[in-house]
Amino acid sequence: MRAFAVVLCAALLLGAEPEPAPSPSPSATPKPNPYAILAKARDVFHAHVRPPYVVYTLERREWIDDFPDVNNSYTWRIWCRTRDDAAMWRIFYRRRDRALAGLHFIQPAFNEAVDPGPPTGDIFPLAPPPTPAPQPTGTERLRTIAVVASSADLDYRATFAGIDRGAYDLKLEPLRDRDRNRLRELWVDAETFEVRRTIAVDRLFLSNDRVFVPDRLDIEFAMHDAVPVLHKIRAVSQIPPSITRLGQREESQYFYDDVVFATSLPDWYFDPKTYRQHFNESALR
Repeated sequence: MRAFAVVLCAALLLGAEPEPAPSPSPSATPKPNPYAILAKARDVFHAHVRPPYVVYTLERREWIDDFPDVNNSYTWRIWCRTRDDAAMWRIFYRRRDRALAGLHFIQPAFNEAVDPGPPTGDIFPLAPPPTPAPQPTGTERLRTIAVVASSADLDYRATFAGIDRGAYDLKLEPLRDRDRNRLRELWVDAETFEVRRTIAVDRLFLSNDRVFVPDRLDIEFAMHDAVPVLHKIRAVSQIPPSITRLGQREESQYFYDDVVFATSLPDWYFDPKTYRQHFNESALR
């Protein structure tokens, strides 16, 4: 009887359905590597070939303590050479769909006393090349102690903050050169690794290009001819009363519209000394 019972039990065990393995807890699911996402986003951003010239309309709207600042609100048409960001601008009249009035020179840039841009501006500027090490002289010989390679991004400490509407959300903290590495948060498309949006720090210059306060930029991107370009920027600054009595909160909004990638533009567009003699040629949109 005991032998029959053992055989019966074995048969029942072999014929039983196996118990499903326990599903891993959410906390056990590995998070995406933020450094890999950041490196991929930077590579994808730099892989786009920037055009030699970009023409665009910049509309700036300004508020001080939530009141419109008409004097610092305007719409410009800008013709920019992207290799050095030299540009010519004119006042743009939307009702006439024309750029009229005088010719002016500008070099759009971030973190400077000018409007941010151009639309093709680089949010991942590369570090300058390192200073070459001094070469040994005479009979001196240098011995290689070790070779170190790193695939991690050395500009930022990156933290994965989740997925927001199909985009990886990364929190960034600069590890060096805070004036160059100005990104503080980044949203990267989870499929294409294109940059959708970023939070960056900047400077708002108040007077004489010398007095400035920290500025926070919320930058949105759009694709134009398969190249990511600036689409909209919302900038907010808190101004201490000790610096100005005009207001304590300044908000600027920038809209980049009617973007055109030009293959060529006249050289005189970028030489302000010749604007007077070329004024009659400047019936430009």
